[in-house]
Amino acid sequence: MRPRLAAGALALAAVLFLPPAPGARSAPRPGITRHVLENGLTVIIKEHPISDLVVAFAMIRAGPRVEEAEESGITFFLRSMLVRGTRHRTAAEIAQTIESLGGLLGGGTGYDYVSSSVVVPSRHLDTALDLLADLLTNARFDAQDIETQRRVSLSRISQNADQPLQRAIELFGASLYPYHPYAKSILGTPEAIGALTRERLVEFYRTYFTASNTVLVVAGNIIEAAALEKVKRTFGALPAGSTPRKLRWLRVVERALAPALLAPKETRETRAISAAWIVLGYLGVPVGHRDYAPLRVLNAILGEGFSSRLFTEIRDRRGLAYQIGSSLSVRAGPGPLLLFAGTDPPNLSTVVRGMLREVERLRAEAPPAEEVEKAKRGIIGRYTLAREALESQAFYLAWYEVLGVGYAYDERFPDEVSRVTPPDVLRVAQRYLHTHAVAVVAPATAR
Repeated sequence: MRPRLAAGALALAAVLFLPPAPGARSAPRPGITRHVLENGLTVIIKEHPISDLVVAFAMIRAGPRVEEAEESGITFFLRSMLVRGTRHRTAAEIAQTIESLGGLLGGGTGYDYVSSSVVVPSRHLDTALDLLADLLTNARFDAQDIETQRRVSLSRISQNADQPLQRAIELFGASLYPYHPYAKSILGTPEAIGALTRERLVEFYRTYFTASNTVLVVAGNIIEAAALEKVKRTFGALPAGSTPRKLRWLRVVERALAPALLAPKETRETRAISAAWIVLGYLGVPVGHRDYAPLRVLNAILGEGFSSRLFTEIRDRRGLAYQIGSSLSVRAGPGPLLLFAGTDPPNLSTVVRGMLREVERLRAEAPPAEEVEKAKRGIIGRYTLAREALESQAFYLAWYEVLGVGYAYDERFPDEVSRVTPPDVLRVAQRYLHTHAVAVVAPATAR
């Protein structure tokens, strides 16, 4: 098999992580402080005096989890609109401001959030905060810009649909979540994007881009008290708002919207392609759940890396797959644990049986202690490496706060992983890996 494609499997797994039920509120951490302003904005400040940079990172509770079916993709669309201009700056002026400071403007959309960030040399913090506040409070939503973004979004949806593995992931999600909004794609559907109006964009912006629904992290070479005063001055105009109705509703009914499957489900889509792509998986737990860390260790043993069971058995020993691995998603609600593989069409059924066989091995007996220890070291090591960049540190602090487990979960999670035992892995395997959904995108000849 081809090493380059195998490496692609690991890259996909990393993307699916991003990317770990709400637990107790976080305890304070040295060098990091949490504040709530009068308008409800949560502000987390991290002093990092050895850095020459500062990042202002805003994260809003939104994404497919709060979208209605008829507006699927609105969060991703709206985030792209922010940099197309505000009431005070054109798109060109936004770009010129960032470039003149030697900074970077970023953003992202996940199933539970949308984010916008600015990274600049620390002496330019005032300008960074002013620009970020402008994006969050004064987006223009020009009619011509909306039509331009509509064409871009429709093109992205089309490109994504042309990728068979991504299509299999979408089919799997729809099968695993028949009632939950996690079934929706982050990009949305052509129908929803085609019908999106300026009025609905503005309404969504005003509903979700509020102080009480936003977490702002400021990290870098700053002094906490001074940084907090700057935030108060620049974000005081962010409307207070209230917890959006959809988020309040989900807190009550979310688990009922994601029931465990009663019987295996299979979805297949036939395409004129050269390989068969498989996504098979199970309903997991929210980040912070007591079983989240054991499931992370289980996932590492099963399909995370070149020495995982799936990779060793199905790709290396038997030579049946181009790509293979597994991933446990990080969600505010119950996230999926999924296995993925690409194989030659005649091997389709053999690979599916092989994947299920490895799952059954985990359900049948606890893994050896040395295998569990190796998995834990790998998780904690990768977890640390993922936080080397200042912007990454800010992202995780904001993300865990938005997901409901509190910013200090970023420090608590490695300790939770370190305490996982072989019996814990067996327990969660038997509890969660019992009824699967599988999606296949393959040519008609696949068997």
